[in-house]
Amino acid sequence: MKFKPILGSDLSGHIGGVVASHNTYGPYFRQRVRPVNRKTAAQNAQRGAIAAVSQTWRSLDPTVRSAWTAATIVKTSRKGDRVNLSGQAAFMFVNTIRWRAGLALVTNPPTSTAVPSLTTPTKTFTSATTVNLDVALTDEWNASGGSLIISGRLLTSPGQSYGSPNVAVALVTGPQTSPIALTLPFAVPLYGRARLTLHAGSPDGRQSTYVDVEAVQNAYTPPPPGSLRVVSVTVISSTEALWQFNGPTGSVTGADTHLQIGSGLPTGTASAGLDQLIATYAGPITAGNAWQITGQPSSIANPVLYPQSGTTLG
Repeated sequence: MKFKPILGSDLSGHIGGVVASHNTYGPYFRQRVRPVNRKTAAQNAQRGAIAAVSQTWRSLDPTVRSAWTAATIVKTSRKGDRVNLSGQAAFMFVNTIRWRAGLALVTNPPTSTAVPSLTTPTKTFTSATTVNLDVALTDEWNASGGSLIISGRLLTSPGQSYGSPNVAVALVTGPQTSPIALTLPFAVPLYGRARLTLHAGSPDGRQSTYVDVEAVQNAYTPPPPGSLRVVSVTVISSTEALWQFNGPTGSVTGADTHLQIGSGLPTGTASAGLDQLIATYAGPITAGNAWQITGQPSSIANPVLYPQSGTTLG
C-alpha cells in the first residue's frame, strides 16, 4: 500500500503498519515492511554504478557542475510524478544507466528538454523463458550511445503480481535490430501473464518515461481436438518404460516412437497395446527421469502428442 497525502509535507515515523516516508517526488504513506537486502547481481551492479558516477561528479570542473545545476532536467516517476532535479541528482540520473550499459558518461548537460521517444513495443513468447520484443527502430535510444533498460515480473491478473518486485531482464545499447531476443530470469507458465517495463536513454543522456507492456504466454499451441495425449510414463525395469495414452497408438516399432527418456531413444521393437506401449532403452532408467517427445511417430495419425515432456513414475 502506498498513499500520497495532499496535506502536510513534514511527515515522519509510523503508526501501526503505516509508515510516513518521502522521496524525490515528495511525502507519501506506505505499508511498513522489513528491509530486505537480496544482494542480487543487478543490485550490486546498480550500487557500483552509483558509486562510480558519484566519484566522477566530484571530479568535474566547477564550471561544468554549475552548468548541471542551471540545467532544467525533469525526472518522471513510474506513477507519472515530475520533479526538477538538482545538479548532482541530474548528473546521477543521466549517467547511472550509461555506466551500467558500458557507455561513455555525458559530462555536459543535455541542451534539449524534450522527452526522448520510446514507442510501446509488442512482445511474442517463443518459449516459457524467451520473448521477442518488437521495437521501433526510429526511437531516439536506438542509435550509438543510446540505451534501453528492461525489467519484468509475473502477473496473476492485470495489475497483480506474485509479490516479487521487478527483476532485471536486459540492458541493451543502440543500435539494435528488431526483434530483440530476451531471456527472462523466470519462467512464465502456459497462459500466464508477464509485464515488461522499459526505460530508454537517448545518446545525449535524456531519459524517457517508463513504458509497460503485458502479454499472455501462449508459445505452446493448445492441443487440437482429438489429439492423442500421454497419460503417464512408468518405469517397469531398468531398461523398460510403459507409456500410456488416452487412445490407441497403432503399431509402433523401434526409435520411430520418438519417445525419449533422458538422452536415450527406444531400441529394438516396442510392443504396443490399444492404449499403451512398452519401450526398451539402453538404460538404466529410474523413476523421476525426464522424458520428452522428440518428434511425431509416423504410425500415429494424430498431428502431435501432448503433453510434450514430463518425468517418469515409479
